[in-house]
Formats: sequence, structure tokens, C-alpha cells
Amino acid sequence: MPLSLSGTGNLQSMSKIVVTNAIDNVEPVAVMKELVTTYDIPAGHYQVSVPIWDRMSAAALTEGVDLFSPTVVAATVRNVPASEHGILTFVSDRLQHQNNEDVLAQIGVQHGNALGRLMDDDLLVLVDGFSLSAPGAGLAATFLHITGAISQLNSEQSTTFGPVPSQPNCVLNPEQIRRMVQEVAGMQGGTTTGMSANPIPSGISEDVIKRYWRGNDALFGVPIFMDGNIAIDGNGDSKGGVFAKEALALAMEQEVRVGDEPDISLRGTEIVSVGVWGELEIVDQWGVEIFSDAAHLYV
Repeated sequence: MPLSLSGTGNLQSMSKIVVTNAIDNVEPVAVMKELVTTYDIPAGHYQVSVPIWDRMSAAALTEGVDLFSPTVVAATVRNVPASEHGILTFVSDRLQHQNNEDVLAQIGVQHGNALGRLMDDDLLVLVDGFSLSAPGAGLAATFLHITGAISQLNSEQSTTFGPVPSQPNCVLNPEQIRRMVQEVAGMQGGTTTGMSANPIPSGISEDVIKRYWRGNDALFGVPIFMDGNIAIDGNGDSKGGVFAKEALALAMEQEVRVGDEPDISLRGTEIVSVGVWGELEIVDQWGVEIFSDAAHLYV
């Protein structure tokens, strides 16, 4: 991740500590960044234009008869602009003098976490925008809904876009995933009768239980990602989704950049981390929202 620093002198070591930890913590927090298509915004541009080519139709021919009707080449263009996102922290001269690397490292961690979480939240808003949604508020998401979404995306016959061009991914709140695990394992899902109500299952169900803690497993060929940044609303429901990478776009004008500036009157230094990005839904038919119950078992 390319970064640039402003300021030199005795701040150089401090900046290096903050920058390194900021970089290390942006990516792990932003699960969605790896599940969408990323486009770079070139220098001198404020947005990126993403073309989606319309499908063409071929026809049977008759020998000796001329092809006289050319097929029109058409494309739908989505424009994705970017905007700044950032965070500021003040570090006193006394802290710098003490050379407290633990505190400086933690600033980098917090900056990286904050920017990564913000990027993830921005992209999760797009998942909420898919027109197709199942199963609904207060209902547990099951394997039936995931497989239904997969089959829908792979059999979409829109005259414009057609089926998904790549393998879909699925991202869900941990509580949504828990309910699917309980379903396949045959465990009771009530709050008063938990896992102990049944013996630990064996066979396929046993494998699901063992893999559950990894938070990323393939279901019917589709990876399931656990994202704790997916909010649980006031009714105990969450909105995840099944979608192809091409359905959503992340436009990056500038990766995380960290700068510092001394403030003489305050006797310290302001550390600012900034990222410039934008996001947009590209093809609505290539995603399905999974809107379902996600209330915590223990409240």
C-alpha cells in the first residue's frame, strides 16, 4: 500500500511506527474489500467509468443468404466517484520525548482499524441495496436461502447482463452463520436449550462444527465469509448477501496516506491518516441480500 509522509526530523521514527501499524490493520478489518472489484482512479481524474457490455444474440443461418442485419454493440456505463475519508490523532511532545513506542504503535492500529471498518461499512451499504432479498425480518437464514440465491444468480437470464460472470461469494453476520450451523448440525436453536440438548453430531455435520470457527468455508462451491461489521438492527436482524465480485465496485483514488504536522502552540504533532475511495452497485441482478434474524443468543 503506497504511503507518503509530510514532515521529517525527529518525527520520522514516530511516523514509521504509526504507518506500519496502520497498514497492517486496514486489510483484516475490511472483509468486503476482497469481495468486490477494485478499480484505480488515474491521476487527473475524479472518477472511474465502469462499462458493462450488453449480451449479444446469435441466430441460425441459411446457406447462401447474406447476413444483412448487424448486431448493435451496446454497453451500460457506471461512473464511480471517490471522496476523502480520514482520522486525526494528536501526539504531545512529551510523549514523543518519552519515545513510547507502544502508544505510537497503538495509534497506527487504531487508525488502520478505523479506516478499514469505514471502508467495510461503505461497501456493506451496497449489499443492502440489492433488489432481491430473503428470507425476511425475524426469520433464520438457512442453506435453502443460500442455495436459492446461488441458483438465482447462475440462472439469471436478463437480456442485458445475463448470469453472474464469476463464482459468487457470501458474507454474513456471525449470528446469521450460527443459525445455519445449527440447522445442518441438528442442534436446537432456542435460547433455553442450546448445544447440550443434542449430542455432538458426526459425519458431514461434525465437519461443519469443526470448521465453523474459521469463518470462511465453501458452501455448495461458494465461500462463506464472516463479517462482524454487519450491523444488527433494533429488531435483531442483519443484512448480508450473496453476490459476484463484478456486482459491486470500489474505486480507489488513493490508498491510505499518513502525514504529520507539528503544532507549536499545542506542543505536539497532529497525525492524520486519509484514504480516498468510492463505491457503487454495478449490476443489481448479480446479488441477493440475505436479510434475516441475527439476535444474540446471550444478551
